[in-house]
Amino acid sequence: MPSATRARSPSPSSASKKPRLESSRLTAGPAINLPAADNLPALADQYQKSDPYKHISVPGLFDDAVLQGVVTESRTYGTRHEEGSLPGWGWEHKETDIYKIQQTPDLTSLDPEHLPEETLAKLPYLSKLKESIYSEEFRKFIRSVTGCGPLSGKKVDGSVGLYSQGSHLLLHDDSISTRVVSYILYLPNSPADLPSAGSETALEPSIDGSFLKGWDPSWGGALELYPIEAGTENREVGPPATKRSAKVDVKWGNLVFFEVQPGRSYHSVEEVVVGEGRQRLGVSGWFHRPVEGEEGYEAQDEAELKASFSSLAQITAAPAHPLTTYPEDVPPPTGLTSSHLKHLSKYLAPSYLNAATLERLAGQFVEGSEVVMHNFLKPDIASAIRQETQALDEQDYAPYKLDHAKYSLIPAQNLGETGAWTLQGPSSKHRYLSLQTSADASASKTPTLHAVLSDLYPTEAFRAWIGVVSSLVVLAYRAEARRFRRGLDYTLASGEEREGEPRLDAVLGLTWWRAGKETEDADEEKDVGGWECYIAPPEAGDDPAVYESSKPAQLAEAVAQGETTPADAVAAADDDAAAPSSTSEKPTIRMGGVELEFDESQLSDGDFDTDDEDEDDGPLLSLHPNFNCLLLVLRDPGVMKFVKYLSNAAEGSRFDVSAEYEVGQLEEDEE
Repeated sequence: MPSATRARSPSPSSASKKPRLESSRLTAGPAINLPAADNLPALADQYQKSDPYKHISVPGLFDDAVLQGVVTESRTYGTRHEEGSLPGWGWEHKETDIYKIQQTPDLTSLDPEHLPEETLAKLPYLSKLKESIYSEEFRKFIRSVTGCGPLSGKKVDGSVGLYSQGSHLLLHDDSISTRVVSYILYLPNSPADLPSAGSETALEPSIDGSFLKGWDPSWGGALELYPIEAGTENREVGPPATKRSAKVDVKWGNLVFFEVQPGRSYHSVEEVVVGEGRQRLGVSGWFHRPVEGEEGYEAQDEAELKASFSSLAQITAAPAHPLTTYPEDVPPPTGLTSSHLKHLSKYLAPSYLNAATLERLAGQFVEGSEVVMHNFLKPDIASAIRQETQALDEQDYAPYKLDHAKYSLIPAQNLGETGAWTLQGPSSKHRYLSLQTSADASASKTPTLHAVLSDLYPTEAFRAWIGVVSSLVVLAYRAEARRFRRGLDYTLASGEEREGEPRLDAVLGLTWWRAGKETEDADEEKDVGGWECYIAPPEAGDDPAVYESSKPAQLAEAVAQGETTPADAVAAADDDAAAPSSTSEKPTIRMGGVELEFDESQLSDGDFDTDDEDEDDGPLLSLHPNFNCLLLVLRDPGVMKFVKYLSNAAEGSRFDVSAEYEVGQLEEDEE
């Protein structure tokens, strides 16, 4: 296990004299240190023999003084468009279902046509680095190692990226447009005065002593490389495996590059788990095919290109898991019978079997197509699930705790993959553990959760209950108990086709570390991810794999300020709840002109973060990890959903039972 980080002690002379970076000393031409010609065959051979696809990490290719200058400049950027930032430049926080990073505008904007002179004057080292990367000499070097074709010197495509604590980039293959080679130049750094942070890595002071160069692998941020799925090894392309087969650690001044291979060059960036100002800084981007007018330019047939990507999408698509249909000879239930209620009473809180409560819930669902029910399972069932899942987490995560550090190590990708819990992929769509009902309940170490999944969800009784609350006919279903492991798991945005039928989702949150915390600040919880999010269908031309996140408004705060009526919040009638207060100041809901009271303790800050007129580009709905809460929502055709990557900073795994139903409308009897 790593011990303490140590910086190299400065010599007596360097302690008294701190050299300064002088941009005026920058010389003309690329600031590159290319290997001697007789060393190129060895690099090319190393590249060709690498797995799971061709890649290489090469140190020392750029003038180190220039690299240090880029880091020093980066500390002056500021946040774009905010006071104190460089005009036209600066950091932008970007978060989607696939990544969470800070990034600058594209390097192509480092030009008098795009940025004011005052900004360019403060970015001499970055401008020099851009010039060096896309220089003819450097492009020839890239070609000699990779064996790729001609590369454009005019089409610049890159940016400065900053990964701080919590930042990550999930799996993708970079296959967009005319990209030929991907690259990332590592410039990891830490504040010069930071104490040890749990590592043996020696960090080296910068020329001017303002920061420390270097990075420890235990801090995360490694480049993870994925092979194609097992069983497709003999094919050139295919879906990615669920676990990486190689990783490239972050090292100061190293350049990692590889050819972009659609359906093959799958990679991700591990979450950065260390804080205290340590930065996985880097300059990343792509080399493109030559543009018209450059040597080696070849016109592309757009129709042919589109067809090839369409074919590739079919080859690499995740297999569809069909819904389970109910027996055709058994008509859909139209209500709850005494036998239904008897079976449901084994699991559901008594309040959710009460006729008045069910009628109210049905009214709320018809009004808003969404409802959240707190304290859904009986207390003894919920308590057993909480104990079982917490014990499972404590056992599995114990080896990754660092007593002397403020962070935990990222767990191995096979964590928890034993007994009845199996890993689900491909990782281009999702990654999490799923509980198999065919396995012995005791093997899962979560027998109560196993019982809920196998003895509640598939039954006619629960089908009837779903039908009563939704006022819909339930035709088919798919349900699974999921475990999203911290530092590892997620689902990416997906949904039914626009031309499809609505689906009814029922997600039962069972995240043990959220029990009793429903009234805490939801923003704090969102920072560790794990939230369920619904987003509108992408517009034509948009990339449906990502969404632009926006911080959802806090419902409770809005209610307190009188800005909105919590019509989307749900009164979950806890069987043991206190009698309604005689005061008239508690929240209310109006349905059909009738005022409905509900227990204020059942309203959570983050129950529903729905869109409004002021946030058209935000999510339609988002729900933070919770415990013993059932979300029931009707998802229109085209609407996409995902579970945000669960940060390694979370207290434990996100557990849930996620069900999806094919539904139809009830037919009214003709008079």
